[in-house]
Amino acid sequence: MKRSFILLLIFIAIRSYGQGLQVTVDKVDTVCFGGKVLFISHTLDTIQGRTYAYKWLFKGAEIVDSVRPFLIVKNITPSDTGNYYCVVSDSSRVDTSLPSRLSIRGQLHIDTLYRYNALSCPNDSNAQMKVKVSGGDPPYTYNWGGGSYHQLDTLGVGFSKGTYTLTVTDSTKKHCVSREFTIKTLVLHKITFTRTPLPDTIYLTNPVITVEIPDTAVKHLDNWNWDFDDKTPKVANVNPCQHIYARPGLYHPQLNFTDNVGGQLCDSTIVDTVVVKPIRLFVPNAITPGTGDDNASLKLREQNPVDGKPYGPNLDLSEVYLSNVMYIFNRQGAKVFEKTNYQSGDWDGGNLSSGVYYYLLKCHGEFGDDVYRGAVTIIRN
Repeated sequence: MKRSFILLLIFIAIRSYGQGLQVTVDKVDTVCFGGKVLFISHTLDTIQGRTYAYKWLFKGAEIVDSVRPFLIVKNITPSDTGNYYCVVSDSSRVDTSLPSRLSIRGQLHIDTLYRYNALSCPNDSNAQMKVKVSGGDPPYTYNWGGGSYHQLDTLGVGFSKGTYTLTVTDSTKKHCVSREFTIKTLVLHKITFTRTPLPDTIYLTNPVITVEIPDTAVKHLDNWNWDFDDKTPKVANVNPCQHIYARPGLYHPQLNFTDNVGGQLCDSTIVDTVVVKPIRLFVPNAITPGTGDDNASLKLREQNPVDGKPYGPNLDLSEVYLSNVMYIFNRQGAKVFEKTNYQSGDWDGGNLSSGVYYYLLKCHGEFGDDVYRGAVTIIRN
């Protein structure tokens, strides 16, 4: 009695120190041996916007790494029963909750729990579990955690890959036991595919992608097909495989394959993402040779269709168009530069003097050609 009175005084003192800060913890149900319980704290505060620190106590001792507003206790045994408290503090105040007591019912014993069919493919739901229980007052009620399609007392079937909890209760409901178990599946070979070009965005002027499965992966596949997500027919057992998109849009090309894992065939899918869009080039109207900055040569970028300004990185025109030719002329109409398959930065004015020049860029695309004309001024210091 004296000890209880002292503890009560301590709690009163601590809670008074809180001054507008109050923490409570939800009560928890009586659980089964081996089960799991979640304690949740709630903080009431007359001052808004404070940052709190949390810690949990059990039997007067701090629980290591218990720094969240909730606490999970797993695989419960009699040694876990007792009172739990949550301590909440900010920079100047602290409050401790009233106790939330954890109790367990009488124990049943799981004598055996095992999977009695072979490992299956990762996407299958056919794992079968068997359990044998003793103790308490039979007959028992079996709850396989909702993870199986069929629950047949000591037999659970139809599990997919994952972690589940079995709970068995006797006829009096005074004894029970819980056990967590994990359904494992066959480990597939490491199947990947590469896509070129690598950027997720490609252009309607050059909407060609090539997908390829490495030889180290192909040898494990029974068959496969490519689905390019644009309502074109799937392409079966071609590697590498090239595809041309005919319309702009967001696409999810995928590889559907059958992996041969020790003679067992497992179907799987890998999905990628590609954006196909039209493009208009931005050609600057001046270059400053010799300055070393980004304007030192004629570099091309994408033109924003809204405001006409450049955005994004300098472009690799071989990824934007199938081919191109760049011409530069002086004011008298004489050609001073020509380059097939021009790349950003290929022309820096050379030995030409300052002044106005004219460019003609002819670009050949998958569904048509684009021509860019304009003036560019060389500015030298």
